[in-house]
Amino acid sequence: MTTTAQITKDTADTVARFNDAFKRRDKAALAAVVHDDCLMVSAQPAPDGTAYVGKDPCVAFWAELMDDVSTRFEVQHVFADGEWAAVRWRYRFGPTDAESVLGVNVTRVSGGRVIEQLGYTKTPGEVLPLPE
Repeated sequence: MTTTAQITKDTADTVARFNDAFKRRDKAALAAVVHDDCLMVSAQPAPDGTAYVGKDPCVAFWAELMDDVSTRFEVQHVFADGEWAAVRWRYRFGPTDAESVLGVNVTRVSGGRVIEQLGYTKTPGEVLPLPE
């Protein structure tokens, strides 16, 4: 395997372990794949989100999401290239699609651990001035 192909595979494997731990609500397994120097920027509040710096603050944020058993994340697609991955997901907080939001996490992996994750969502709110 080429170096780039191996890096891409390692990134995809790391993101899969992260997503699996999140789905199982396994905080210890999730923490094991988070880099000590992790930077996570949440999808809200708009427009910039909130930055969490360091493993402990990032894991605490994700742990709070995992603690709410009335919600769930559904991973829809993962694309990895080199040290970067894009994860498209749906976050459900009710039984219908109207009680959910679509989003994407842009994730960077270093040394087999998540070192950066940037969250983006399609959220209801003020209408954007976009063409119809």
